[in-house]
Amino acid sequence: MIKKYIPSGAFSVVGILKTVLFGILGCILLPLIYVLVNHWIPNIWFAAISAAMFGLGLGFFIDLGIGFGKIRNIKVAAVIGVFYGLLAYYMQWIFFDEFMYNTNGFSVNRDQEGFTSLLENIFFLFTHPQALVEEIVALNEAGTFRVEGSSTVSGGLLWMLWFGEFAVILTSVVLAVMLGKASEPFSEQNDTWMVRRKPFAKTPYIENKDELIEHLDTGDLSLLKQPIENIDSSSFAEVIVFESSGDPVKYITVINTSIVRQKLGKDTIKKDVLVKYYPITDPSF
Repeated sequence: MIKKYIPSGAFSVVGILKTVLFGILGCILLPLIYVLVNHWIPNIWFAAISAAMFGLGLGFFIDLGIGFGKIRNIKVAAVIGVFYGLLAYYMQWIFFDEFMYNTNGFSVNRDQEGFTSLLENIFFLFTHPQALVEEIVALNEAGTFRVEGSSTVSGGLLWMLWFGEFAVILTSVVLAVMLGKASEPFSEQNDTWMVRRKPFAKTPYIENKDELIEHLDTGDLSLLKQPIENIDSSSFAEVIVFESSGDPVKYITVINTSIVRQKLGKDTIKKDVLVKYYPITDPSF
């Protein structure tokens, strides 16, 4: 089994509370933007892409909170992601429902009275989920959009599309959070996240992954310390180091990179991760 960084699983109530601000901010801004943008660009394919972007964006907000809260427990991070994913999805329904039934529609150009009324209705729907569900059922029966060349989509098909939207959003949030800050190297000694060394080092392309791992397991870093003149500009390995001052353990990620030159258009870059967050203790590296 390849050695790698394993999060300690540590977290605190205070750390979780620090994610609240970022999570709430994301659950207000992103659903609002998501609803408005999808109204302004009524395209089913764009809606699918924007749902994924919505989830990833929310994951970004939550990840900021996890970083500040120093949460090193992936399961806890995933639970936080699920919670805010559900809340954000609920909020987007509130915004969508309110704009659909509001006399001003999806317009953001409102006077003070209009904004006051909007906020009051949003608060009412937030605190009365039963009323929101009843209006969602009514929207489903009437249909909320139509695909070009067909009638308005409603009923069972619309429920399926809404469920697909929900699945994409929630999956994107959870994956973004689980693969985010909570999984990155943390120095327990210094109680801080390790810093990615810049710029990353380059070494000649590594032909044999197993050979690299064998060298690393014996503490031999010679494959990663070869002369720079041996490096091919179109085929090389990137060595990314994560470290914290005073901590004897560092973590490295090694990525083979190949650049395929194209006569026309952009070059194609291929990357292959050989090891990720591999622990080393060599002070000279």
